[in-house]
Amino acid sequence: MGRKEKTIFITLIANIILIVLRFFLAKISGSIGLEANAWHSFTDVFVTSVVFAGLMAARHGTEKLRLASKKLEHLLAIFVSVFIFIMGIEILSDALSGEQTELKYVPFVAAAAFVGVAINYFMARYKIYVGEQTGSSSLIADGYHSKMDMYCSIAVLVGIVGSLFGMPDLDKISAVVAMVLLMISGYEIFTSNLSMLLHPEMEQRTDVHMGHVHGFHGNKKMIAGIAGVLTAAYLLSGIYFVGLDETGVVRRFGAVVNEKVTPGIHYRLPAPFEEVSIIKSDNVQKIEVGVQELLTGDTNLVNVNLVVNYRINDTSDYVLNVSDAELLIQSGATTSIRKIVGKSTIDYILTEGKKDIEKSAKGLLEAVMEKNGTGIEIVNVQLVQADPPESVMASFQDLATARQDKSIYINDALAYKNTIIPQANADAYKLVADAESYKQNKISTAEGDASLFTARQQEYAKSKGVTEFRMYMEAMDKVLPNVQKVLLGVGVNVDNAELWIANQKNASTQSEE
Repeated sequence: MGRKEKTIFITLIANIILIVLRFFLAKISGSIGLEANAWHSFTDVFVTSVVFAGLMAARHGTEKLRLASKKLEHLLAIFVSVFIFIMGIEILSDALSGEQTELKYVPFVAAAAFVGVAINYFMARYKIYVGEQTGSSSLIADGYHSKMDMYCSIAVLVGIVGSLFGMPDLDKISAVVAMVLLMISGYEIFTSNLSMLLHPEMEQRTDVHMGHVHGFHGNKKMIAGIAGVLTAAYLLSGIYFVGLDETGVVRRFGAVVNEKVTPGIHYRLPAPFEEVSIIKSDNVQKIEVGVQELLTGDTNLVNVNLVVNYRINDTSDYVLNVSDAELLIQSGATTSIRKIVGKSTIDYILTEGKKDIEKSAKGLLEAVMEKNGTGIEIVNVQLVQADPPESVMASFQDLATARQDKSIYINDALAYKNTIIPQANADAYKLVADAESYKQNKISTAEGDASLFTARQQEYAKSKGVTEFRMYMEAMDKVLPNVQKVLLGVGVNVDNAELWIANQKNASTQSEE
């Protein structure tokens, strides 16, 4: 392997490292510009690989093998150029959309992107130097291609640094710049390789299809065209779209100039002059706070989870004062539920306290949103979970079972009470009625006896002898109910008379004899 091949192999490895680094940085930061730059580095790797394969074929292969490898390189280059166009259109679409992504880990990403720029610079100088020393036009052309990648990386670095100074749209502009350069490279790769494939006689020993890169840097018209494309892309970046359920808020140097942008296609001044925030102001959105293990007022543990439904009622306050609505609402809801649970008992939370807890949490959360001027309206708060922790679940189940048993016993006692009391009342009523009847009967009897006695007393007064005789006879009849009695008149003399008085049985016996 000669000096040229070693140089290309080293830069090939360095480019692969750059691609991995840039894709990683784009992933963690959310930068569209870094993603576009990574794809641009991919074209650099492809170009370098083609140059490396061509040099190796020229050094070690036969003429027939060299020609066959050249055709394969041309076909592969055409395929890669088409792929470059597809990726370029997709990334341009993301960059020119109205959505704005806040970059993360900007200082770290900017430092790593600067390292990438330095690597591009030294690779370009190294390949151009070795190409001039060895007389390799393809290596020189590849060096200029690396220089183009360096310029693209500088544009991306400017976009990343711009987000630190309140100009997040610079990242989109850098992505547009990178994609324009990428698509120009793809176009030149496509046209030159298609020409070589259709006209093999144009094939030269040096990699002519790489010479367009060197020529590109010396062509002033091409540079002017690129500048025009970049200017148009910059101006077109001010176009944005507001959906039917969205509201746009336009800010100029941070101050709100239009807080009620209606749905449709609109234009604002490109960054860094103006920026637009697209907000779903009419939709009710939902945030789940997450399960939390909290301590109750009676020193018990309970797992609670809230769901907060909210909407944005003041877009201007929301854009100016809220950077992360989800984090803000979750923090406010967590603070509210901690305060409520800390003053409540476990029984209250697990039983009848759900509606009161939801109402109190909503009130506290609304106070937080209003105090901070967030422009967020809390629609409702739902307590979707209120359970004891797993470690004490068995004890709480025993407690719940005991409560159920208590309810059963109370219900049984109430049922027995509802049965026995009416029966007792009925028995009491019957006894009272019987007593009243007995009382009335006794009174009536006593009154009858009194009336009879009065009547007899009156008759006695009228005829004492007759009355006394009658009473005497009645008394004798009661005293001697089975004794025959003989009544004799007053004039009957019984001194010498013999009276034979026998009972009915003795009379019957004597007559038989």
